[in-house]
Amino acid sequence: MSEAPAAVGTWRLAFVTPIGELTPEAVLKADGTALITLDFGTVEVSGVVYDGDDVSFSATVHMPMGEFDLTVAATVEGDDLTGSLWGSVGTFPLTGVRKS
Repeated sequence: MSEAPAAVGTWRLAFVTPIGELTPEAVLKADGTALITLDFGTVEVSGVVYDGDDVSFSATVHMPMGEFDLTVAATVEGDDLTGSLWGSVGTFPLTGVRKS
């Protein structure tokens, strides 16, 4: 049986955008799906790509000011995650701490 990718688990993410700091929870699953929970709803993600310690995915997020297509690329080191989030509103540094 193969080991789960390093990024699989529940993460508290953090990034700062023009509307302020956002701290969604991300549940990344070994089957390539994820649930991202923000203050204004939950986004279901498919197509999560794991490559060793790296993880990437794209999602459409519905926010009060409109709909945004976002892409995340990050690297996991132990219980920490660092990377970038980008989309039509810019590119932002992303960090995360594993919750479980």
